Amino acid sequence: MAESSAKKIRIMLVDDHEVVRQGLKALIESDDTMTVVGEADGVQAAIDRAALVLPDVVVMDVRLSDGSGIEATREIRAQRPETRVIMLTTFADDDALFASIMAGAAGYVLKQVKSNDLVRSIRAVADGQSLLDPSMTGAVLERLRKGRDLLKD
Repeated sequence: MAESSAKKIRIMLVDDHEVVRQGLKALIESDDTMTVVGEADGVQAAIDRAALVLPDVVVMDVRLSDGSGIEATREIRAQRPETRVIMLTTFADDDALFASIMAGAAGYVLKQVKSNDLVRSIRAVADGQSLLDPSMTGAVLERLRKGRDLLKD
């Protein structure tokens, strides 16, 4: 058993709502392949905590009470590029999605996600994959197509 606990995916949760963090923690820790190693409720707290606990994956809210999870993501990834970040948000916002990707996020998932799908998403990102919420894929592809068309002109 000690060997399997050494291989657990180390997760840090960042959300300014305690009840959300507690729900995510209960969900994640019900999976024996993951453990929550830290929590934060704001931008600077997230940056500082990530530097201390060295998570494999950060589950980050896009909008925090003291600023943007996008900025926290950028700084966490600058300090430790091997840390993967999943943006977990209520908002299906194209601009936030693209800003998150540019900041280094590996995933963008809406909070309406089913519990099992979120756990699979965390595992996928920890394994080096990138992912988008299926409802956002069309917007991403359309924006990329428009960008490509602009480059042709």
